[in-house]
Amino acid sequence: MNSTAQDVFDSFETTFQDKKIIPFELETEWLCRAVGAYSTEIEPIKFDSGTLSFDRELDKYVIDTLATMMRVYYQEREVSKVNKRVSIVSKELSIDGTNGSKTSAQNELNYFIDRLSKMLANQKPTAYS
Repeated sequence: MNSTAQDVFDSFETTFQDKKIIPFELETEWLCRAVGAYSTEIEPIKFDSGTLSFDRELDKYVIDTLATMMRVYYQEREVSKVNKRVSIVSKELSIDGTNGSKTSAQNELNYFIDRLSKMLANQKPTAYS
């Protein structure tokens, strides 16, 4: 049985402690970007955005890699959102409750980038192959 977009979406959504409502169209766009990146970095995989299915059954590690790529795209948006929050700073007053949020969001993005890098490295053939 061929893998589907839902298989990847399910893996992606398990990376959140709380349920986030993410528009289906955005998840699909992130998946298409992830498929493109995976196809360039590791090996070509075919995804039909009309039927939301792959041309074959994907290994669970491949599904998790695509989901991690999606999480990086999600986290990039979160960092952007946090960075755009307004801070009010004057000589006598400073209102900035987002500094911790900025650091936290960036640290989470760095974590997923590092995780993805290791996952991709694990799938590349070694020089000894």
